[in-house]
Amino acid sequence: MREQTREKPRRTLPVQTAPEPVGELARRPQAQRSAETQAKLIAAAISCLHQFGYSATSVTMVADEAGVSRGAMTHQYPTRTDLMLAVVEAVFEQDVQHYERTVAEKTPMQWIRELPATMWEVMSQPSGTAVIEIMLASRSDPELADKLRSMQNAIDRLSHPWIIERLEAAGLRDRPNGEAIHRLFVAAIRGLSLEALFRRDRADAENSVAVLSELLRLLYPDMDTEVTQQSS
Repeated sequence: MREQTREKPRRTLPVQTAPEPVGELARRPQAQRSAETQAKLIAAAISCLHQFGYSATSVTMVADEAGVSRGAMTHQYPTRTDLMLAVVEAVFEQDVQHYERTVAEKTPMQWIRELPATMWEVMSQPSGTAVIEIMLASRSDPELADKLRSMQNAIDRLSHPWIIERLEAAGLRDRPNGEAIHRLFVAAIRGLSLEALFRRDRADAENSVAVLSELLRLLYPDMDTEVTQQSS
């Protein structure tokens, strides 16, 4: 993830709750109401992209799915491109939170060994499918492509150093071609998530994810050295 992108407030996908009284809604600060509307729209966009694909996902469909007026939607996201970029950003932030939770739950070496499976958990979700739909659509939308490429470059610049930190925490050293390995695994998991959607067979894709785990151990043989030391 080469241009710097302007930071926006972190968003989380909304939890469904009972409607609040109109008076309570009116008393909320404008910034909170705006953030809640953005979260509804992003969650609705993810749902529509996952179910119907990019070409069928119109701004009207998203507004209807979110239960938001078209005017309120265009106030938050003036164009379809703005909404799609917001989806990519929100999914990245959501994914970061998921990865951070798994880091807290596992030893550094266990986390590295299980990284392909963790990536699969993240990218095979509806949110991951939504991002893939947006990436594919950018091929025929130059404006979306330029802005998405800039955002993805920024994401990459954050992601790989974080992976290096995880490797170092496990006592492993990044390879000279570490960035290429990172991109390979991301691309492989994305491709497998599409394959699972097409074939409607997650189990078959998960077998391939297990092969990626074996490949990771070949690329970082010290992972097995640590296992041998612990068992002796």
